[in-house]
Amino acid sequence: LASGPGSSFPMKVNVLAHQKPNAKKLRRAAQRVEQLAAKGVVPRSQKRLLNSQPVDRKVKKAETQANNNPERDFYDIWEQETKESGDPWYLQQTGKKLVKRPEKLNEKPSVLPAVEVIAAGGSYNPDFFSHQALLQEAHEVEVKKKKEEDKIEKQLAYNKEDRATEESEEEEKEETPKDDGEEVAAGAIAVADKKTERQRKKEKAEKMKEKQRLAERRQTEQQQQLFQLRSIKTSIKQQEEKTKIRQKRRKAKEEAQKAQPRRLGKLKFQPQHMEVQLSDELAGSLRQLKPEGSVLTDRFKSLQKRNLIEPRERAKFKRRLKVKYVEKRAFREIT
Repeated sequence: LASGPGSSFPMKVNVLAHQKPNAKKLRRAAQRVEQLAAKGVVPRSQKRLLNSQPVDRKVKKAETQANNNPERDFYDIWEQETKESGDPWYLQQTGKKLVKRPEKLNEKPSVLPAVEVIAAGGSYNPDFFSHQALLQEAHEVEVKKKKEEDKIEKQLAYNKEDRATEESEEEEKEETPKDDGEEVAAGAIAVADKKTERQRKKEKAEKMKEKQRLAERRQTEQQQQLFQLRSIKTSIKQQEEKTKIRQKRRKAKEEAQKAQPRRLGKLKFQPQHMEVQLSDELAGSLRQLKPEGSVLTDRFKSLQKRNLIEPRERAKFKRRLKVKYVEKRAFREIT
């Protein structure tokens, strides 16, 4: 049977003509957008469109001005502050932007001054008491060095009577007994008796009683602490005061350590020898004053003391090959 305009049968309808692919998914997405719009939330795609700025094609590029133009801006080559133009991210990535200096580099490694003023007793014409005080300080330094040397000598010294000789070795050999054989003592193995059921029950009951006693004791201690609130508060205050005192001491110690040289290398800092003149060596005027010490050594020690360089020692020269003496022909003819 054929269906057509003149036929009594209805035309065949295509069911898939009114359907859309992913219709259910699109419908849910539209519903979600409507819900977000009702809450006042802008979708991500729409937000991107709003954020994207339209490119203005009419803007002309900056034209470079001629060098002989008198109205152009001048550039000061001696200007200290550099003008940063352009995107900072681009300048940072291309290396044109200056790196920010760390704040720690601005701190001084030591609080000591670059040039330390010597004590009043070190003057060419010092006061009697100040000079004696400086001599006493130098004397204490020398006494300390002498004690350290004596301590090392005492540790390295040995008693000559304890030296091993042939006679003492023979006596030791005679005194040591000869072992004929090893005696092996066989110990009896103690066998533990097996506990009865009655003993096990008794031990279990004792353990339960001990646990109960400890729990009751803990409970009584907690109840007693309620009546000790005032004493607990006073003890807490005392602990806080002690911690404050410790913090102050720690800060004072840290401040004192700032003036001390730190350990920067494998060698420790050795202070410079004190330059002190005795009472007989004092000069009455600057003309008769004898120079002592070295300015170079003083500056070098100052750099070490202020933690600018690590303590160093003079490199030891070691000759690889031995010196060979050769008698020349001219010298041989003379002799």
